[in-house]
Amino acid sequence: MLFTTLLAPLALLALPLADAKYRPKTHNVVVGGAAGLVYTPNQVYAQPGDSVKFHFQFKNHTVTQSSFDYPCTPLDGGFTSGFMPVAMDAKKSPTFKIKVENTDPIWVHCEQVDHCPSGMVFAVNPPRRGNTFWKFLQKAKYLENNEYYRARSEIPEEAEEDAAIEERDIVSRITGKRNDASLESESEE
Repeated sequence: MLFTTLLAPLALLALPLADAKYRPKTHNVVVGGAAGLVYTPNQVYAQPGDSVKFHFQFKNHTVTQSSFDYPCTPLDGGFTSGFMPVAMDAKKSPTFKIKVENTDPIWVHCEQVDHCPSGMVFAVNPPRRGNTFWKFLQKAKYLENNEYYRARSEIPEEAEEDAAIEERDIVSRITGKRNDASLESESEE
């Protein structure tokens, strides 16, 4: 009897652990507004089942799926919010929500003229090496206006170097550490 009396409360304590399944999250992203031609944050890491909810601020923007190779070109069969005009004095802002189905990268841009080449891009689950968010951003920024919907499939070498330096600078600002060793090894190559 004493054994049963002690085990019952312990079994109740274990119930929340048994039900500790992943609970999907909603990642909120601000589109444009006071921050300028950006998505804030510009990238998120999400699990399958999570959602990304885009909150449109003033001006007129879109959330349009693209690809890494063609950052400013809508992806055939991809999603788009369509244009969402918002007045400066709007009390409510429209939203657009996508559901993350897997951990593959999702690349996004704004279709408004000149917004994507100005750097208005976003990613879900971008790789941390290889085709990183920073390379995607640089590809978008290197588009010339007359080639807006015909993105180059290759980044100029200088853009890759700029992306690596920009990424290192941001990491050093976050961590407070500067990795000069990696700068030296890259300059020797």
